[in-house]
Amino acid sequence: MKWLSNKYAYLLVALVVLASVALQAAWLMQLFRAQQVQVKRDLDQAVSSAARMNDYLSIAKGQEKSENFRNFFLSKEWLQLKQAFTGMRAHQVNASFSSELKNDTTIIGIGLRVANTPPKPHRGRVIRNFDEGETLETAMLSDKQDLRRMDSLVKVECDRNLVAVKGHHLLYDYETGKPESQKVWKSAQDADYRSELYAYNLNFFFHNYQFVVPSIDNIVIYRMRYYLISSLIMLLLTGTAFIFLFRVIRSQQLYTQARLAFTGNMTHELKTPVAVIEAALDAIKRYQLAQDPGKLYNYIDISKTELQRLNLMINKVLNLDQLDDGEIKLRPELYDVQQGLEGVVSSMQLQNGLNGTKINLVQAGEPCFVDGDPVHLTNVFYNLIDNALKYCPAGSTITISCDCDADNVQISFSDNGPGIAKMYKERIFDRFFRVPESAELHNVKGSGLGLHYVKQIIERHGGRIRVQSEPGKGSNFIIDLPGYHEV
Repeated sequence: MKWLSNKYAYLLVALVVLASVALQAAWLMQLFRAQQVQVKRDLDQAVSSAARMNDYLSIAKGQEKSENFRNFFLSKEWLQLKQAFTGMRAHQVNASFSSELKNDTTIIGIGLRVANTPPKPHRGRVIRNFDEGETLETAMLSDKQDLRRMDSLVKVECDRNLVAVKGHHLLYDYETGKPESQKVWKSAQDADYRSELYAYNLNFFFHNYQFVVPSIDNIVIYRMRYYLISSLIMLLLTGTAFIFLFRVIRSQQLYTQARLAFTGNMTHELKTPVAVIEAALDAIKRYQLAQDPGKLYNYIDISKTELQRLNLMINKVLNLDQLDDGEIKLRPELYDVQQGLEGVVSSMQLQNGLNGTKINLVQAGEPCFVDGDPVHLTNVFYNLIDNALKYCPAGSTITISCDCDADNVQISFSDNGPGIAKMYKERIFDRFFRVPESAELHNVKGSGLGLHYVKQIIERHGGRIRVQSEPGKGSNFIIDLPGYHEV
């Protein structure tokens, strides 16, 4: 599976993400079309309801209290009958329509004349009958009022059907069926919605009314808002999950690589003291050094030093495991940081591996007390100094300074080593991580555990550690610990 995870993992995830996006897009497009159909149905319902109401209002004067009158002219059946009558004119059928209101009855006359043979084209004369005292001018004025009322009713019905769209009407000549405005008619051909033609009153048949909506995309998208938001959230969650997964996999790969490097380094580190002790014991036996106490004690001292070194490496690993498992319990007490630093520096100056490196301790003018575990804080100081010794060239100077006030103790470990690149400053405290070797570093031994242990212990004491470093300008590790306060 290694070839699959390393070579094709990103491609596989990309294909999965693209497939998810494509499926979501296809589903949303299908939903968009379905919503378009539904919006058009709602608009049809709104315009037809407005046409029925306008028919009723155009002849309702004096009949407002008649429930049967109202129910008939507001019924869907009446609208279908009137629309069928209007549609007959397209089949070259001569039709006549008349309405007469009496005291208790409304008489509607509908006449159809169907020719047995195709009629010859001719321009017929339109006959209009008006009520007594009514002229063409007053009829046209009333027709305009009915038209304005139709527009108002369409808007009210659209709002009632939750289709807040921006539309306009288009008028057709009732007799010829031609639009009154060719310009408006041409622009309406590209509109998303055009209603059926409706005669919007029962008194005068001057025009047919058509409601036109140039675009219904906004209302469709508004209705789909929750689906769009949920799809976006799902895609974001999917993408976030894959990113998180890749980071985890990447971290695991880096951890595995670092652990393998740690195993190799620790094997080498452990072999060295064992080999030295083995050689010393072999020399004692082979050369019968019991007869030469001076050399015997020298080899014993060498073996003892290597055993101490071996014990320190084992304790470092055990301490980290116990720290990660939460098994280490600090035993804090009143601890003088400067006194602890003096002891560590004195001990390390006695070692033979300084290579001419000078350790300079700059102390504060007064004791710096913290509430800390002496054993672990001493290990922290040892690790930081040992780390500086490993990376500093021969003859360098390591400066350790301590300063304190009423609330804080600050300890600085400064060296003139090769420095640390910016990209590694945060990762140097990761477990097993070691800065890659460069031309200035040659086979620096280490396990990658020291700085990780240091950070864990400092944070367990309520402090923090940070590093200031630039390549070629050395490094400065700064520890901040809370000062000791009596309860």
